Amino acid sequence: MANLAGKWEIFSSDNFEEYMTAIGVSNENIDKAKSALSAGSKLVQDLSNNGSSWTIKTITKAGEKEVTFTLGEEFSTATLDGRPVKVVVTEEGGSLVETQKGDGFETKNVRTASGDEMVMTMTGSGATCTRKYKKIG
Repeated sequence: MANLAGKWEIFSSDNFEEYMTAIGVSNENIDKAKSALSAGSKLVQDLSNNGSSWTIKTITKAGEKEVTFTLGEEFSTATLDGRPVKVVVTEEGGSLVETQKGDGFETKNVRTASGDEMVMTMTGSGATCTRKYKKIG
């Protein structure tokens, strides 16, 4: 999983709006997300690790959010739109698998890297979004 460490800038996002609707993001927050988190937004995910401890910093034009966690240990955080969630991140076959559980929704986000590309597949409430990132650092 060492190949996941680094800075990744989004360049492609499929089915993002439908995914956000399915997991209960409000219309107002969907409009904000389309601007700050879309494929052309310059969104960056900066992933780093020290053993089983990982940090993911999400950098958008609207601001930054950073979470640090230990693989396999549940922690509390909030979605980018502010809803509280319980999260567990595990390693499965070289991928980081993040399971989020909130009030009325559950999502599974899988990050997999190959060369200078990372694919993040987000699945929840019957919808799937695929986001692709290029390595920039």
